[in-house]
Amino acid sequence: MKKRILATLLAAMLVFSSFGLAFAEENEEIVNKYSNSMLKRLVNIYAHHIADNYYYGIDDDELLFSIICDTIDNGGFDLNRSIEAMINALPDEHAQFYSPEEYRELTEDIGGEFAGIGVTITQDHNGIVVVSLIDGAPAMRAGIKPRDYIIAVNGTSTVGMTSSEVRSLVTGPIGTSVKISVLRGSETIEVECVREKIEVQHTEKRMVTDDVAYIRLDQFSKNSPTEIKDYVSEIQSKGIKNLILDLRNNPGGDLEAAKQIAEIFISAGTIAELRYKNSEENQFVKSSNYNAPKIKVALLVNEYSASASEFIAMAMQSRGAAKIFGTKTYGKGSMQAVYKLPTGAGMKFTVGEFYSVKGERINTIGVTPDVVIENTAVAVNEDEFEKIDLDNLEEAGKDGKMTLALEQRLEALGAFYREPDEIFDEFTVEAVKKLQRALGYEETGIPAFYEYLYIKDLSYEFEKVVDLQLEEAVKYLNNRWYYAK
Repeated sequence: MKKRILATLLAAMLVFSSFGLAFAEENEEIVNKYSNSMLKRLVNIYAHHIADNYYYGIDDDELLFSIICDTIDNGGFDLNRSIEAMINALPDEHAQFYSPEEYRELTEDIGGEFAGIGVTITQDHNGIVVVSLIDGAPAMRAGIKPRDYIIAVNGTSTVGMTSSEVRSLVTGPIGTSVKISVLRGSETIEVECVREKIEVQHTEKRMVTDDVAYIRLDQFSKNSPTEIKDYVSEIQSKGIKNLILDLRNNPGGDLEAAKQIAEIFISAGTIAELRYKNSEENQFVKSSNYNAPKIKVALLVNEYSASASEFIAMAMQSRGAAKIFGTKTYGKGSMQAVYKLPTGAGMKFTVGEFYSVKGERINTIGVTPDVVIENTAVAVNEDEFEKIDLDNLEEAGKDGKMTLALEQRLEALGAFYREPDEIFDEFTVEAVKKLQRALGYEETGIPAFYEYLYIKDLSYEFEKVVDLQLEEAVKYLNNRWYYAK
Protein backbone atom coordinates (compact mmCIF):
# COMPACT_ATOMS: atom_id res chain seq x y z
CA MET A 1 0.00 0.00 0.00
CA LYS A 2 1.28 3.44 -0.87
CA LYS A 3 2.29 5.53 2.08
CA ARG A 4 0.93 9.08 2.15
CA ILE A 5 3.62 11.38 3.53
CA LEU A 6 2.81 14.65 5.25
CA ALA A 7 -0.71 14.83 3.86
CA THR A 8 -1.74 17.41 6.42
CA LEU A 9 1.11 19.69 5.37
CA LEU A 10 -0.11 19.59 1.80
CA ALA A 11 -3.33 21.23 2.94
CA ALA A 12 -1.42 24.40 3.74
CA MET A 13 -1.56 27.27 1.27
CA LEU A 14 2.06 28.18 0.72
CA VAL A 15 3.25 28.40 -2.86
CA PHE A 16 6.81 28.93 -1.66
CA SER A 17 7.03 26.84 1.46
CA SER A 18 9.59 24.98 3.50
CA PHE A 19 7.81 21.65 3.17
CA GLY A 20 10.07 18.61 3.31
CA LEU A 21 10.04 14.92 3.85
CA ALA A 22 11.34 13.42 7.07
CA PHE A 23 14.89 13.31 5.79
CA ALA A 24 14.90 16.73 4.09
CA GLU A 25 17.35 18.26 6.53
CA GLU A 26 20.11 15.77 5.78
CA ASN A 27 23.01 16.88 3.64
CA GLU A 28 24.71 15.67 0.51
CA GLU A 29 27.62 14.08 2.36
CA ILE A 30 25.27 11.76 4.22
CA VAL A 31 23.35 10.96 1.05
CA ASN A 32 26.58 9.89 -0.64
CA LYS A 33 26.98 7.25 2.07
CA TYR A 34 23.57 5.69 1.41
CA SER A 35 23.67 2.09 0.25
CA ASN A 36 22.04 1.11 -3.03
CA SER A 37 19.11 -0.38 -1.14
CA MET A 38 18.60 2.84 0.81
CA LEU A 39 18.68 4.92 -2.38
CA LYS A 40 16.15 2.61 -4.00
CA ARG A 41 13.88 3.00 -0.99
CA LEU A 42 14.35 6.75 -1.05
CA VAL A 43 13.42 6.99 -4.73
CA ASN A 44 10.37 4.80 -4.16
CA ILE A 45 9.23 7.06 -1.32
CA TYR A 46 9.51 10.13 -3.54
CA ALA A 47 7.72 8.42 -6.42
CA HIS A 48 4.84 7.37 -4.14
CA HIS A 49 4.71 10.82 -2.58
CA ILE A 50 4.49 12.60 -5.92
CA ALA A 51 1.90 10.15 -7.26
CA ASP A 52 -0.19 10.38 -4.09
CA ASN A 53 -0.30 14.18 -4.04
CA TYR A 54 0.06 15.43 -7.63
CA TYR A 55 -3.29 17.09 -8.20
CA TYR A 56 -3.92 15.97 -11.77
CA GLY A 57 -2.89 12.35 -11.19
CA ILE A 58 -0.05 10.13 -12.41
CA ASP A 59 0.95 6.48 -11.87
CA ASP A 60 3.95 5.44 -9.77
CA ASP A 61 5.08 3.19 -12.61
CA GLU A 62 5.30 6.07 -15.03
CA LEU A 63 7.50 8.00 -12.61
CA LEU A 64 9.75 5.03 -11.92
CA PHE A 65 10.04 4.33 -15.64
CA SER A 66 11.35 7.89 -16.14
CA ILE A 67 14.15 7.09 -13.65
CA ILE A 68 15.06 3.89 -15.49
CA CYS A 69 15.27 5.81 -18.77
CA ASP A 70 17.42 8.50 -17.18
CA THR A 71 19.77 5.93 -15.65
CA ILE A 72 20.18 4.15 -18.99
CA ASP A 73 20.63 7.38 -20.95
CA ASN A 74 23.27 8.71 -18.55
CA GLY A 75 25.07 5.45 -17.77
CA GLY A 76 24.37 5.41 -14.06
CA PHE A 77 22.12 6.39 -11.19
CA ASP A 78 22.07 9.87 -9.63
CA LEU A 79 19.53 10.90 -7.00
CA ASN A 80 19.10 14.50 -8.13
CA ARG A 81 18.84 13.48 -11.76
CA SER A 82 16.28 10.80 -10.88
CA ILE A 83 14.05 13.27 -9.04
CA GLU A 84 14.41 15.70 -11.94
CA ALA A 85 13.36 12.95 -14.36
CA MET A 86 10.19 12.31 -12.32
CA ILE A 87 9.34 16.02 -12.16
CA ASN A 88 9.87 16.32 -15.92
CA ALA A 89 7.50 13.39 -16.40
CA LEU A 90 4.63 15.34 -14.84
CA PRO A 91 2.20 16.99 -17.30
CA ASP A 92 2.44 20.11 -15.14
CA GLU A 93 3.67 23.44 -16.54
CA HIS A 94 4.35 24.66 -13.00
CA ALA A 95 6.38 21.63 -11.87
CA GLN A 96 10.10 22.26 -11.56
CA PHE A 97 13.30 20.74 -10.28
CA TYR A 98 15.77 23.09 -8.56
CA SER A 99 19.49 22.58 -8.33
CA PRO A 100 20.93 23.28 -4.86
CA GLU A 101 21.90 26.79 -6.02
CA GLU A 102 18.47 27.45 -7.51
CA TYR A 103 16.78 26.16 -4.36
CA ARG A 104 18.82 28.52 -2.19
CA GLU A 105 17.77 31.41 -4.43
CA LEU A 106 14.15 30.29 -4.32
CA THR A 107 14.03 30.22 -0.55
CA GLU A 108 15.79 33.56 -0.01
CA ASP A 109 13.84 35.90 2.15
CA ILE A 110 12.64 38.27 -0.54
CA GLY A 111 12.44 40.97 2.06
CA GLY A 112 16.24 40.90 2.31
CA GLU A 113 19.05 41.78 -0.03
CA PHE A 114 20.71 40.09 -3.00
CA ALA A 115 23.12 41.00 -5.78
CA GLY A 116 21.42 41.62 -9.09
CA ILE A 117 20.04 44.25 -11.44
CA GLY A 118 16.67 44.95 -9.79
CA VAL A 119 14.14 43.41 -12.12
CA THR A 120 11.11 41.18 -11.48
CA ILE A 121 10.45 38.60 -14.20
CA THR A 122 7.88 35.97 -14.92
CA GLN A 123 7.27 33.38 -17.59
CA ASP A 124 4.41 33.69 -20.03
CA HIS A 125 3.55 31.97 -23.30
CA ASN A 126 6.09 34.03 -25.23
CA GLY A 127 9.08 33.70 -22.91
CA ILE A 128 10.61 35.54 -19.95
CA VAL A 129 8.94 38.91 -19.54
CA VAL A 130 9.86 41.83 -17.28
CA VAL A 131 6.90 42.73 -15.06
CA SER A 132 8.44 45.44 -12.88
CA LEU A 133 11.68 47.20 -12.00
CA ILE A 134 13.08 48.48 -8.73
CA ASP A 135 13.48 52.24 -8.66
CA GLY A 136 17.06 53.32 -9.17
CA ALA A 137 18.38 49.81 -9.75
CA PRO A 138 20.78 48.96 -12.62
CA ALA A 139 18.03 47.57 -14.88
CA MET A 140 16.02 50.79 -14.73
CA ARG A 141 19.10 52.94 -15.29
CA ALA A 142 20.06 50.83 -18.30
CA GLY A 143 16.68 51.45 -19.91
CA ILE A 144 14.98 48.08 -19.44
CA LYS A 145 11.19 48.51 -19.29
CA PRO A 146 8.17 46.49 -18.15
CA ARG A 147 6.87 44.18 -20.92
CA ASP A 148 10.39 43.73 -22.35
CA TYR A 149 11.23 40.09 -23.05
CA ILE A 150 14.66 38.91 -21.89
CA ILE A 151 15.90 36.82 -24.82
CA ALA A 152 19.56 36.38 -23.83
CA VAL A 153 21.90 36.84 -20.85
CA ASN A 154 25.61 37.19 -21.58
CA GLY A 155 24.95 35.78 -25.03
CA THR A 156 23.10 32.70 -23.71
CA SER A 157 19.64 32.36 -25.20
CA THR A 158 16.78 32.13 -22.69
CA VAL A 159 14.54 30.18 -25.08
CA GLY A 160 13.11 27.22 -23.18
CA MET A 161 14.42 28.45 -19.82
CA THR A 162 12.32 28.91 -16.70
CA SER A 163 12.23 32.24 -14.88
CA SER A 164 14.34 30.67 -12.11
CA GLU A 165 17.02 29.64 -14.59
CA VAL A 166 17.13 33.12 -16.09
CA ARG A 167 17.29 34.66 -12.64
CA SER A 168 20.33 32.53 -11.81
CA LEU A 169 22.03 33.91 -14.92
CA VAL A 170 21.18 37.51 -14.14
CA THR A 171 22.26 37.49 -10.49
CA GLY A 172 25.89 37.28 -9.46
CA PRO A 173 28.65 38.90 -7.42
CA ILE A 174 28.37 42.61 -6.65
CA GLY A 175 30.34 44.76 -9.11
CA THR A 176 30.31 42.26 -11.98
CA SER A 177 28.75 43.08 -15.35
CA VAL A 178 25.96 41.24 -17.11
CA LYS A 179 24.79 41.79 -20.68
CA ILE A 180 21.04 41.58 -21.20
CA SER A 181 19.32 41.26 -24.58
CA VAL A 182 15.66 42.26 -24.57
CA LEU A 183 12.97 42.17 -27.22
CA ARG A 184 10.74 45.25 -27.22
CA GLY A 185 8.07 44.82 -29.85
CA SER A 186 10.09 43.86 -32.93
CA GLU A 187 13.27 45.62 -31.77
CA THR A 188 16.16 43.83 -30.07
CA ILE A 189 18.00 45.97 -27.53
CA GLU A 190 21.33 45.16 -25.89
CA VAL A 191 22.15 46.67 -22.48
CA GLU A 192 24.87 46.13 -19.92
CA CYS A 193 24.26 46.33 -16.18
CA VAL A 194 26.62 46.22 -13.23
CA ARG A 195 25.22 44.06 -10.45
CA GLU A 196 24.54 45.82 -7.15
CA LYS A 197 23.20 44.98 -3.73
CA ILE A 198 19.46 45.18 -4.26
CA GLU A 199 17.09 46.09 -1.47
CA VAL A 200 13.77 44.66 -2.53
CA GLN A 201 10.80 47.00 -2.25
CA HIS A 202 7.49 45.23 -1.82
CA THR A 203 5.11 48.16 -1.94
CA GLU A 204 4.63 51.65 -3.25
CA LYS A 205 2.40 53.88 -1.12
CA ARG A 206 1.09 57.32 -1.99
CA MET A 207 -1.96 59.55 -2.13
CA VAL A 208 -3.62 59.72 -5.54
CA THR A 209 -5.89 62.56 -4.47
CA ASP A 210 -6.45 64.24 -1.14
CA ASP A 211 -8.94 61.54 -0.14
CA VAL A 212 -7.85 58.48 -2.15
CA ALA A 213 -4.92 56.41 -0.88
CA TYR A 214 -2.96 54.01 -3.07
CA ILE A 215 -0.78 50.99 -2.36
CA ARG A 216 0.89 48.79 -4.96
CA LEU A 217 2.10 45.30 -4.10
CA ASP A 218 4.48 43.83 -6.67
CA GLN A 219 4.84 40.38 -5.08
CA PHE A 220 3.74 38.45 -2.01
CA SER A 221 6.05 37.64 0.87
CA LYS A 222 5.58 36.76 4.51
CA ASN A 223 5.84 40.48 5.38
CA SER A 224 3.20 41.66 2.89
CA PRO A 225 0.19 41.32 5.24
CA THR A 226 1.90 43.51 7.86
CA GLU A 227 2.76 46.14 5.24
CA ILE A 228 -0.84 46.27 4.00
CA LYS A 229 -2.37 46.21 7.48
CA ASP A 230 -0.10 49.01 8.72
CA TYR A 231 -0.96 51.21 5.73
CA VAL A 232 -4.70 50.62 6.20
CA SER A 233 -4.35 51.63 9.85
CA GLU A 234 -2.36 54.71 8.82
CA ILE A 235 -4.94 56.01 6.37
CA GLN A 236 -7.79 55.23 8.76
CA SER A 237 -6.09 57.31 11.44
CA LYS A 238 -6.12 60.21 8.96
CA GLY A 239 -9.81 59.77 8.21
CA ILE A 240 -9.23 58.51 4.66
CA LYS A 241 -11.91 56.06 3.57
CA ASN A 242 -10.93 55.30 -0.03
CA LEU A 243 -8.14 52.91 -1.06
CA ILE A 244 -6.76 51.61 -4.34
CA LEU A 245 -4.97 48.25 -4.03
CA ASP A 246 -2.87 47.72 -7.15
CA LEU A 247 -1.98 44.11 -7.99
CA ARG A 248 -1.21 44.68 -11.66
CA ASN A 249 1.90 42.84 -12.85
CA ASN A 250 2.03 40.94 -9.55
CA PRO A 251 2.93 37.33 -10.44
CA GLY A 252 2.08 35.96 -6.99
CA GLY A 253 4.20 34.36 -4.30
CA ASP A 254 3.20 33.29 -0.81
CA LEU A 255 -0.46 32.24 -0.94
CA GLU A 256 -0.70 32.21 2.85
CA ALA A 257 0.17 35.93 2.74
CA ALA A 258 -2.60 36.47 0.19
CA LYS A 259 -5.09 34.77 2.51
CA GLN A 260 -4.04 37.04 5.37
CA ILE A 261 -4.34 40.15 3.20
CA ALA A 262 -7.80 39.13 2.01
CA GLU A 263 -8.80 38.68 5.65
CA ILE A 264 -7.82 42.30 6.37
CA PHE A 265 -10.61 43.52 4.09
CA ILE A 266 -13.19 40.72 4.22
CA SER A 267 -15.47 40.30 7.22
CA ALA A 268 -15.91 36.98 9.01
CA GLY A 269 -17.02 34.04 6.88
CA THR A 270 -15.84 31.80 4.05
CA ILE A 271 -13.64 33.46 1.45
CA ALA A 272 -12.40 30.55 -0.71
CA GLU A 273 -12.15 26.79 -1.11
CA LEU A 274 -8.97 24.75 -1.53
CA ARG A 275 -9.26 21.49 -3.45
CA TYR A 276 -6.71 18.64 -3.46
CA LYS A 277 -6.32 15.29 -5.19
CA ASN A 278 -7.83 13.56 -2.16
CA SER A 279 -11.19 15.31 -1.77
CA GLU A 280 -11.19 14.46 1.92
CA GLU A 281 -8.42 17.06 2.33
CA ASN A 282 -10.47 19.85 0.71
CA GLN A 283 -11.01 22.79 3.01
CA PHE A 284 -12.74 26.14 3.16
CA VAL A 285 -10.65 29.22 3.90
CA LYS A 286 -12.41 31.45 6.40
CA SER A 287 -11.95 35.00 7.61
CA SER A 288 -12.21 35.53 11.35
CA ASN A 289 -12.17 39.33 11.04
CA TYR A 290 -15.18 40.75 12.89
CA ASN A 291 -13.84 44.29 12.56
CA ALA A 292 -13.12 44.76 8.85
CA PRO A 293 -12.16 48.38 8.05
CA LYS A 294 -14.98 50.60 6.82
CA ILE A 295 -13.16 51.74 3.72
CA LYS A 296 -14.11 51.63 0.05
CA VAL A 297 -11.63 49.55 -1.95
CA ALA A 298 -10.88 49.49 -5.68
CA LEU A 299 -8.64 46.63 -6.79
CA LEU A 300 -6.55 46.88 -9.98
CA VAL A 301 -5.52 43.76 -11.93
CA ASN A 302 -4.30 42.90 -15.41
CA GLU A 303 -3.19 39.94 -17.51
CA TYR A 304 0.03 39.64 -15.49
CA SER A 305 -1.79 39.38 -12.15
CA ALA A 306 -1.44 35.72 -11.26
CA SER A 307 -1.67 33.12 -8.50
CA ALA A 308 -1.86 34.85 -5.10
CA SER A 309 -3.03 38.07 -6.81
CA GLU A 310 -5.91 36.14 -8.34
CA PHE A 311 -6.75 34.60 -4.98
CA ILE A 312 -7.25 38.08 -3.50
CA ALA A 313 -9.20 39.34 -6.51
CA MET A 314 -11.42 36.24 -6.47
CA ALA A 315 -12.05 36.40 -2.72
CA MET A 316 -12.74 40.14 -2.54
CA GLN A 317 -14.93 40.11 -5.63
CA SER A 318 -17.04 37.13 -4.51
CA ARG A 319 -17.55 38.65 -1.05
CA GLY A 320 -18.20 42.18 -2.34
CA ALA A 321 -15.21 43.61 -0.46
CA ALA A 322 -13.88 45.51 -3.48
CA LYS A 323 -14.74 46.50 -7.03
CA ILE A 324 -12.25 45.11 -9.53
CA PHE A 325 -10.88 47.23 -12.41
CA GLY A 326 -8.57 46.30 -15.27
CA THR A 327 -8.24 43.33 -17.59
CA LYS A 328 -8.76 39.61 -17.11
CA THR A 329 -6.10 38.01 -14.91
CA TYR A 330 -3.56 35.40 -15.99
CA GLY A 331 -5.45 32.29 -14.89
CA LYS A 332 -3.15 30.50 -12.47
CA GLY A 333 -5.44 29.29 -9.74
CA SER A 334 -3.30 26.35 -8.74
CA MET A 335 -1.13 25.72 -5.68
CA GLN A 336 2.38 24.32 -5.78
CA ALA A 337 4.25 22.77 -2.86
CA VAL A 338 8.02 23.13 -2.73
CA TYR A 339 10.10 20.37 -1.12
CA LYS A 340 13.73 20.35 -0.08
CA LEU A 341 15.65 17.23 -1.06
CA PRO A 342 18.38 15.64 1.08
CA THR A 343 20.99 16.76 -1.46
CA GLY A 344 20.12 20.44 -1.02
CA ALA A 345 18.17 20.49 -4.26
CA GLY A 346 14.40 20.99 -4.41
CA MET A 347 11.28 20.14 -6.36
CA LYS A 348 7.92 21.75 -6.94
CA PHE A 349 4.67 20.40 -8.32
CA THR A 350 0.96 21.21 -8.27
CA VAL A 351 -0.94 19.89 -5.27
CA GLY A 352 -4.27 21.68 -5.61
CA GLU A 353 -6.41 24.49 -6.94
CA PHE A 354 -8.39 27.26 -5.28
CA TYR A 355 -12.03 28.08 -6.00
CA SER A 356 -14.28 30.98 -5.11
CA VAL A 357 -16.98 30.71 -2.44
CA LYS A 358 -19.40 30.31 -5.35
CA GLY A 359 -17.50 27.26 -6.60
CA GLU A 360 -15.94 29.12 -9.54
CA ARG A 361 -12.69 27.73 -10.93
CA ILE A 362 -9.87 30.24 -11.49
CA ASN A 363 -7.11 28.04 -12.92
CA THR A 364 -6.79 28.42 -16.73
CA ILE A 365 -9.74 30.83 -16.61
CA GLY A 366 -8.71 33.87 -14.58
CA VAL A 367 -10.73 36.54 -12.82
CA THR A 368 -12.80 38.92 -14.94
CA PRO A 369 -12.90 42.43 -13.41
CA ASP A 370 -16.20 44.08 -12.57
CA VAL A 371 -15.12 46.91 -14.86
CA VAL A 372 -13.04 45.72 -17.83
CA ILE A 373 -10.91 48.57 -19.08
CA GLU A 374 -7.58 48.74 -20.88
CA ASN A 375 -4.94 51.41 -20.58
CA THR A 376 -3.85 53.32 -23.65
CA ALA A 377 -0.68 55.01 -24.80
CA VAL A 378 -0.17 58.43 -26.36
CA ALA A 379 2.88 60.04 -27.90
CA VAL A 380 4.64 62.55 -25.68
CA ASN A 381 4.71 66.02 -27.27
CA GLU A 382 7.85 67.64 -25.91
CA ASP A 383 7.00 70.89 -27.72
CA GLU A 384 4.15 71.41 -25.25
CA PHE A 385 6.49 71.32 -22.23
CA GLU A 386 7.34 74.49 -20.39
CA LYS A 387 10.95 75.46 -21.13
CA ILE A 388 13.62 74.75 -18.49
CA ASP A 389 15.83 77.75 -17.75
CA LEU A 390 18.96 76.56 -15.96
CA ASP A 391 19.81 80.19 -15.19
CA ASN A 392 16.63 80.47 -13.16
CA LEU A 393 17.28 77.75 -10.56
CA GLU A 394 16.35 80.05 -7.70
CA GLU A 395 12.78 79.12 -8.67
CA ALA A 396 13.45 75.42 -8.04
CA GLY A 397 11.31 74.06 -5.23
CA LYS A 398 8.84 76.96 -5.47
CA ASP A 399 5.53 77.56 -7.18
CA GLY A 400 5.98 78.75 -10.75
CA LYS A 401 6.99 77.86 -14.31
CA MET A 402 10.04 75.82 -13.29
CA THR A 403 7.82 73.53 -11.23
CA LEU A 404 5.42 73.15 -14.17
CA ALA A 405 8.34 72.24 -16.45
CA LEU A 406 9.54 69.72 -13.86
CA GLU A 407 6.13 68.08 -13.31
CA GLN A 408 5.40 67.81 -17.05
CA ARG A 409 8.56 65.81 -17.63
CA LEU A 410 8.17 63.66 -14.51
CA GLU A 411 4.59 62.91 -15.49
CA ALA A 412 5.76 61.79 -18.95
CA LEU A 413 8.35 59.54 -17.25
CA GLY A 414 5.73 57.98 -15.00
CA ALA A 415 6.97 59.50 -11.75
CA PHE A 416 4.29 62.17 -11.24
CA TYR A 417 0.69 61.01 -11.00
CA ARG A 418 -1.37 64.20 -11.18
CA GLU A 419 -2.11 66.88 -13.75
CA PRO A 420 1.06 69.02 -13.91
CA ASP A 421 0.65 72.52 -12.56
CA GLU A 422 2.79 75.30 -11.11
CA ILE A 423 2.23 74.28 -7.49
CA PHE A 424 5.18 72.71 -5.67
CA ASP A 425 3.47 70.49 -3.09
CA GLU A 426 3.94 67.13 -1.36
CA PHE A 427 3.14 65.28 -4.60
CA THR A 428 5.96 67.11 -6.36
CA VAL A 429 8.32 66.28 -3.50
CA GLU A 430 7.55 62.55 -3.77
CA ALA A 431 8.05 62.60 -7.54
CA VAL A 432 11.42 64.36 -7.17
CA LYS A 433 12.48 61.80 -4.56
CA LYS A 434 11.62 59.03 -6.99
CA LEU A 435 13.81 60.68 -9.63
CA GLN A 436 16.64 61.13 -7.14
CA ARG A 437 16.43 57.45 -6.16
CA ALA A 438 16.69 56.44 -9.80
CA LEU A 439 19.76 58.65 -10.24
CA GLY A 440 21.38 57.57 -6.99
CA TYR A 441 21.20 61.08 -5.51
CA GLU A 442 20.34 62.07 -1.96
CA GLU A 443 16.55 62.02 -1.60
CA THR A 444 15.88 65.61 -0.57
CA GLY A 445 12.71 66.06 -2.59
CA ILE A 446 14.03 69.43 -3.78
CA PRO A 447 15.28 69.57 -7.40
CA ALA A 448 18.64 71.15 -8.11
CA PHE A 449 20.88 71.73 -11.13
CA TYR A 450 21.66 68.09 -11.92
CA GLU A 451 18.03 66.95 -11.65
CA TYR A 452 16.89 69.70 -14.04
CA LEU A 453 19.82 69.04 -16.38
CA TYR A 454 18.98 65.32 -16.49
CA ILE A 455 15.30 65.77 -17.37
CA LYS A 456 16.12 68.59 -19.80
CA ASP A 457 18.57 66.48 -21.84
CA LEU A 458 16.40 63.37 -21.98
CA SER A 459 14.73 62.40 -25.24
CA TYR A 460 10.95 62.20 -24.89
CA GLU A 461 10.35 60.51 -28.21
CA PHE A 462 8.23 57.74 -26.74
CA GLU A 463 4.68 56.91 -25.82
CA LYS A 464 3.47 57.26 -22.26
CA VAL A 465 0.86 55.06 -20.67
CA VAL A 466 -2.42 56.74 -19.86
CA ASP A 467 -3.62 54.87 -16.78
CA LEU A 468 -7.33 54.70 -17.54
CA GLN A 469 -7.71 51.84 -15.05
CA LEU A 470 -6.48 54.01 -12.21
CA GLU A 471 -8.58 56.95 -13.37
CA GLU A 472 -11.73 54.81 -13.46
CA ALA A 473 -10.98 53.47 -9.97
CA VAL A 474 -10.62 57.01 -8.63
CA LYS A 475 -13.90 57.98 -10.28
CA TYR A 476 -15.61 55.04 -8.58
CA LEU A 477 -14.18 55.88 -5.17
CA ASN A 478 -15.15 59.55 -5.44
CA ASN A 479 -18.65 58.99 -6.82
CA ARG A 480 -21.32 57.52 -4.64
CA TRP A 481 -23.55 56.93 -7.68
CA TYR A 482 -20.78 55.52 -9.87
CA TYR A 483 -21.63 53.35 -12.84
CA ALA A 484 -19.33 52.06 -15.58
CA LYS A 485 -19.97 53.23 -19.11
